[in-house]
Amino acid sequence: MPRASFRQVEIERILRAAKAVGSIVQVDLRKLVVTIYPYPEEQTVDPVTGLAPDGKENWDDD
Repeated sequence: MPRASFRQVEIERILRAAKAVGSIVQVDLRKLVVTIYPYPEEQTVDPVTGLAPDGKENWDDD
C-alpha cells in the first residue's frame, strides 16, 4: 500500500474546478487517479417526474 495519498485541499480544488465547468468527477483512491467527465448536454432525467425519457415514439401514421 503506497503511503502517498490525496490531501483534502487537492480534492476540494478538483471538485470546485469540476463544478465550475459542470463536470462529473470520479476519484479512485486505491490507484490515486482522478477522472473528470464532461456533463452531458441533454438531460437524462425528466425534472418533473424524475424518470429517464422513453425516447421518440415510433407510431405508424396511416
